[in-house]
Amino acid sequence: MSTKVRNYVEVLFSDIPRTKKSQELKEEILANVTERFNAYIAQGKTENQAYSLAVSEMGDIDEMLQSIAPDRELKPKIDAYRVKRAKNTAIAVSLYIIGVAFLILFGGLPTMLDMDILEDTGGIIGLIVLLVFSAIATAMLVYTYLAVPQDIEPYLRERQKDDYDLGRVSEQKRMLFKSVSSLLWLAITIIYLLVSFTTGAWHISWIIFLIGSFVQQSIRTFMMIDSDKE
Repeated sequence: MSTKVRNYVEVLFSDIPRTKKSQELKEEILANVTERFNAYIAQGKTENQAYSLAVSEMGDIDEMLQSIAPDRELKPKIDAYRVKRAKNTAIAVSLYIIGVAFLILFGGLPTMLDMDILEDTGGIIGLIVLLVFSAIATAMLVYTYLAVPQDIEPYLRERQKDDYDLGRVSEQKRMLFKSVSSLLWLAITIIYLLVSFTTGAWHISWIIFLIGSFVQQSIRTFMMIDSDKE
């Protein structure tokens, strides 16, 4: 498939919300343009000639795009919800990071102050703070992603499927990656707490989270490469 053809279709739908209906129309247009493009290539046309002819034969597709675009009055609601979702997600992520920071701080502070007798107490306090911040952050995310106005939900559903940025992998693999990621971070958190409480090395055990990020990214890359081979 020509990259120019795919880019052409992507530009056409750049301002169209990714609903199920818009994705179906997008795939249909992509298939039609690609079929015409390949036919002209088979006739001996150059790639540029084949591209120009294939695109010109599509005619005016503005009417089709208008049929899947949201009503004008819905666009402000969609934009407002996306801003709210982005803001709440940013706050939630910040709370997770702050919680981990407090865990590291309270866990390592007794050692830095040469107060080893309070080492376990500091770790427990840090863990409690982490759990509180995590609970608040999780509640924010759950509320934000569940409290979607019904009239704009169809225009957001397809975009939410791309949260894990896996390119064109199948939905089955996308869900598999989501499940693996959840289990991975649960395991990382347990390992972190076990290592930290067992060794008391709170000042350095946070590296486990960096290793976890590397493992998750490696899994993502492997799945994308494997999908491209299919």
